[in-house]
Amino acid sequence: MLALVSRFLIPPAVIFLALVIYRIAAVSAAIPIEHSQAIRTIVPTNTEPRVATDNQLRHVLARVVPPADPVNTNNFVHALRLWGANAKFGDPQIPSGEELRQYFLDDRVFRKWAGENAPPLFIQDADGVRARDYDENYDNRTTSSFHNDDLLATLAETGTSLDTPMKLRDGEATVEDLLRDSLQRFHVDRWEFEWSMLSYLRYRFPEREWTNKFGEKIQVGELIQMCVARKNEAPGSGPCHGQHRFEAIVVLLKIDEQVKVLSPANRQQLVNYLKSCSDRLVSSQSPEGYWTKNWVKGVADEEGAKAPANEKLLVTGHTLEWLALAPEEVLPPRENIVRAGQWIVNEIIGLDQQTLVDRYGPNSHAARALALWRGKEAWDLWQELEAAENTPSTSNPATQP
Repeated sequence: MLALVSRFLIPPAVIFLALVIYRIAAVSAAIPIEHSQAIRTIVPTNTEPRVATDNQLRHVLARVVPPADPVNTNNFVHALRLWGANAKFGDPQIPSGEELRQYFLDDRVFRKWAGENAPPLFIQDADGVRARDYDENYDNRTTSSFHNDDLLATLAETGTSLDTPMKLRDGEATVEDLLRDSLQRFHVDRWEFEWSMLSYLRYRFPEREWTNKFGEKIQVGELIQMCVARKNEAPGSGPCHGQHRFEAIVVLLKIDEQVKVLSPANRQQLVNYLKSCSDRLVSSQSPEGYWTKNWVKGVADEEGAKAPANEKLLVTGHTLEWLALAPEEVLPPRENIVRAGQWIVNEIIGLDQQTLVDRYGPNSHAARALALWRGKEAWDLWQELEAAENTPSTSNPATQP
């Protein structure tokens, strides 16, 4: 009897054990994390001071300080991305840049702002750590992650190293665990992939490929095709009317300037794609300076003119932001840039406070675009403008002793 049981049970048990061992080995081998690799950073190089005067920039930046009432995780991630971890506003009601970052790294800080009854922001399981998104619990939407891997991409963009501790409600982890989970879940048919790609570019590139938990190899060439020719999708497809795909492309190009991994053909493909989109932007820009989701038509039509104000600000802000980091050869004429910048200035300054907070995400992209076109990130520019405002002019005789 024992022999009979062993005959039927032991082989499946052995196979199951082998599969488990293979699964563990495959996952750990597929996602090696190189701790010594520096986080890839990008310095803005395109400048056009006419996008906004110093006084206009002071007004715009003052309107987009981090909003904390009511608390909204999507607003916090946009505020961290806009202001960076070094920002300090000298007001306990306005979270500093580091407080914003700790909101995503330390559950105690998260609960301080989101409330003790808010469910954990991060979920830890066998694959690693992932953010709770609002599809899982819509009742807690305001404290959830809004976009797939946007929290991770923002941590990368603000210089948060992979070995940075994460103090979760049910244990401890590191940002590496968050990245590992992201790469394991990534697949080429995902609708929203842009932030995962941005995280990979800053933390892992120039590594040219990795293997996800489904055993699929993800290669740089596939990422390029997902951005420029995915399933024959037209430009403008994807979250925020496709603007984050352009961001991913320009980040890839900027980082590749440092590591020089892309083939000349791949690089030219990306540049050509951006140039064709830039040409459409020139043809479709409204006389006032804004763009709408209809920019892909290449004409400024009546339908675009009737678009809601939030759509105009979202598309124009995102567009001006990625253009600030794009290669010179794809940029539209500077007059188009200036017109878009001045439209953004007037739009943000004219918003009432409630609308400003409700649409903080698009507003933050637009404000950052203005800063980037001055060649600086928002916090650095803010400090520079404040210092200039508080320094008496030595050229004015009235200020002389």
